[in-house]
Amino acid sequence: MINGHGNDIHQYKNKIVADFSTNVFNNPATDQIIDFLKQQVDDVRNYPDCNCVALRTRFASYYQVPFEDVMVCNGSTESFYLVAHLFKNQSSVIFTPSFSEYEDACQLYDHQIEFVSNKESLNEVCIDNKLVWLGNPNNPDSKYYSRSFLSDFIASHPSTVFVVDEAYIDLCSNGETIADLVSEYDNLIVIKSFTKLYAIPGIRLGFIVTNAQRISQLKKLHMPWAVNVLAQKAGAYILDHFSKTENQVVELLKNSQKLQKEISQIGGLKVNPSSCSYFLVEMDKGKASQLKDFLINEHGLLIRDASNFRGLNEKCFRVASLGPEKDLCLANSLKEWHCFVTV
Repeated sequence: MINGHGNDIHQYKNKIVADFSTNVFNNPATDQIIDFLKQQVDDVRNYPDCNCVALRTRFASYYQVPFEDVMVCNGSTESFYLVAHLFKNQSSVIFTPSFSEYEDACQLYDHQIEFVSNKESLNEVCIDNKLVWLGNPNNPDSKYYSRSFLSDFIASHPSTVFVVDEAYIDLCSNGETIADLVSEYDNLIVIKSFTKLYAIPGIRLGFIVTNAQRISQLKKLHMPWAVNVLAQKAGAYILDHFSKTENQVVELLKNSQKLQKEISQIGGLKVNPSSCSYFLVEMDKGKASQLKDFLINEHGLLIRDASNFRGLNEKCFRVASLGPEKDLCLANSLKEWHCFVTV
């Protein structure tokens, strides 16, 4: 795991008043989930359901996939490591920049890894007989492949196994899941998570969706009782109330577009256009680490220094919208930084 993931707010004691570094949505519904879980605490006296039947049933119904095609994990990250384990000693293609845990999982299980810039067209990369790891939308640059494109592309490469991470799909204005396509394509593995949409990263809850035969193989690698009682309860609650977050997400994405426009008008900063709540920015002067220190010390604002993503450099940082008031504060602080580095 790389040092310097987003949301490292714990390192700065009481300095931070607004955390733009995390791309976890501060969903108002999260308070309701926490209140619900407080009422379920007595269930920790018992072992969790090893097969997560109730949660898998709800998930399968919501996403219209067979029950046998769903596996529940202790977060998306565990899902990546299980998939890498299943395909140990094989070849993987990882497009960069991307979430570092794809690489870490593949390295642990001795994959031969080929790194390819995601500026390259998928059609121009040799991927036959390999695993291809795709964030869709991608972290940190929010690159997104449409459902129709991926469907056609997966169908045309039957010897390639596609591992598609949809952790941010619900925070993307044009996001369409391809989880239901696992019934059509044996070479598709979809990883899903509720962490980003509901701000519950401490719960650790993720899902693998793929054909039943592969799920059976993955279960043999999965330790028992990996998903705790409260995580299973939280997942079931979310699926029962999923549609109630739509208006909040629409507002969040509008705010992201406004913030992108504000920052793009600041000299020396180039915004990577994004249809998600988060986006990547490149500076023409100074370093992201210096900007991060300036924003913390002068304004109590935290951004994600993205220089440690493979494929990016010291001038890149990532932010996510926090709402009009805080977004304006960030934009004004970035203007102040621009004046500071140009004098």
